[in-house]
Amino acid sequence: MGEHTARVTRTLGADRERVWRAFVSQEELASWFWPPRFQTVATVDATAGCAWSIRSAPTAMGASGVVVEADEPSRIVLTWRWDGEDDETRVTVGFAEAATESAPGAERVSVPGTVLTVVHDGFGSAEAAADHVEGWEDCLARLGAHLDSQRNV
Repeated sequence: MGEHTARVTRTLGADRERVWRAFVSQEELASWFWPPRFQTVATVDATAGCAWSIRSAPTAMGASGVVVEADEPSRIVLTWRWDGEDDETRVTVGFAEAATESAPGAERVSVPGTVLTVVHDGFGSAEAAADHVEGWEDCLARLGAHLDSQRNV
């Protein structure tokens, strides 16, 4: 594995357990990970040693790997290999409770939230890592929209 890393952090308006489910549910992951036009199909078993994959037939794009570690709802670590490529990288996703703040003198209000951190490491170049930062930012923006849309259902 290379020495370059992509890191993306986003605060989401849902509790850790809800965000975890959005990551490890095959149907949910497929619904937000890539744009709808990709017709994404995902397979996930959030158990160490189990395989996972995410694929898009219309774009002929996919990635797969193995779950290395799963600590529900705190952290999942998996290997990542793009279809047709030899290089394998590693993705660590951390799910932390977001701190809630209130104005001085105001009653503290607990609002569910999760700080999601994706660390994707092992890239052979800074350019490849930067490309993956952009990709993860796009994915996590769709995740935020997905969770927001589910909150009102």
